[in-house]
Amino acid sequence: MAAGYWVKTGPPKGNPKLTQYDKDKITASFSQIIEDFKKEYINENPNLEMNYLVDIYPSWRSNYFYLCEKYRYGKDRQLSGEFEDKFVRLQFIGKNCCHISFMRYTGQWVLFAESQTIDECREMIVSMPYFHPVG
Repeated sequence: MAAGYWVKTGPPKGNPKLTQYDKDKITASFSQIIEDFKKEYINENPNLEMNYLVDIYPSWRSNYFYLCEKYRYGKDRQLSGEFEDKFVRLQFIGKNCCHISFMRYTGQWVLFAESQTIDECREMIVSMPYFHPVG
C-alpha cells in the first residue's frame, strides 16, 4: 500500500483580482459612452405619469463592471423614490479580457461574447442596441 501525500498544484483558478487603480482606469474609459447615453436617453421633460430615467452610471461588484440606469417612480405609482436597473455587465477574466452580457427583458443576463478586450466591448456597447439603456 502506497503512502498518501499532498501535491502543491499552484494558485486556485478563477478571476484575477483587479486593483482599485485598474477599476478606476476602466471606469474612466467608459465615461464618454455614459455621457453620450445620458444625452440621448435622459429626457429633459419626462412624462411624470410613468417611471422615467434620471441617471446612467457605472458600478463595480468584485470583478464585474456594470452600466446602470436609475429611474424615478411616476405619479401613478403609490411608491415614491427611485430604483436601479443594470443593463450591461462585463466580467473581467484578465487585465484586458472580459465577457460581455446584456440584461434581457426577462431579467436574465445574456452572455453575448466571451474573451473580448475592453476596446472591443466599448465598440459593441456603442454600436449594438442590446447594450443601450431602455430609457
